[in-house]
Amino acid sequence: MDAITRIAVIGFSVLVLLAASALFIFGESLLEFVIAVFLLAGIVAMSGTFIRNHVSTRPLNERERAACEIGAGQDVTFRVATGEFGQTINGLAAGVFPAYKIILINEHSFEALDDEYIAMIAAHELGHVDENHAVVSLVEAVVLTAPSLLSVRYFVQHHWMLFLVAGSAVLVGRVVFAWIRRRLEYRADRYAANLLEDPHQVANGLRALRDARMAEIADEQSPGSLYERAIRRIRHCWTRILSTHPPIDDRISHVERLMER
Repeated sequence: MDAITRIAVIGFSVLVLLAASALFIFGESLLEFVIAVFLLAGIVAMSGTFIRNHVSTRPLNERERAACEIGAGQDVTFRVATGEFGQTINGLAAGVFPAYKIILINEHSFEALDDEYIAMIAAHELGHVDENHAVVSLVEAVVLTAPSLLSVRYFVQHHWMLFLVAGSAVLVGRVVFAWIRRRLEYRADRYAANLLEDPHQVANGLRALRDARMAEIADEQSPGSLYERAIRRIRHCWTRILSTHPPIDDRISHVERLMER
């Protein structure tokens, strides 16, 4: 996509988002609220297209294609994330509509992990795609954005009680959706174990991910002062509540329970 087209797409997306926000904040009729919800849903539903066009990616080379062969027969596009986004060890599935579904595997993952572990990441992301987990992200974005914008409306109109209710609804909804998305991670791990027909490969892949990520953040694990340790602990607890991914050790335990069955 050339630069002019990219700017046009971004500009159009911003205008749609502003229009939806204006309808939520200033709209007076039910129809205006319904239109705003559909506009927000449309923006999120096209996330696969935005990622495809605005994240630096490249096609898989021969070795990478072989590592992701488990997804060869699936109706989804595999790409390698490069640039700044590709410097971590991760995978990402996006897109609601079949023609726009995409799986990105970060370039550094291929550098840091063996092919069998890349296959585990590919199978896990295929679980998200095949079970349409992106729909949950769509619903989450709409459900959380709507009360956020309404809280702005109530704040401007000085309806303080409604403002507090809407703000509380956003916080509660964020926690609830984080819990749901953690459940989906377990489902994707289970899908990968069934697709690969080897729970041990999934468990070993998760261990490799854990070890590689621990090496990446080793500098952040320095003891530090008492204040720094306290802040780090508070941040860790809050992150666990709002995180969309369970701790890798919990995912490993989940897969090990699958082995016992």
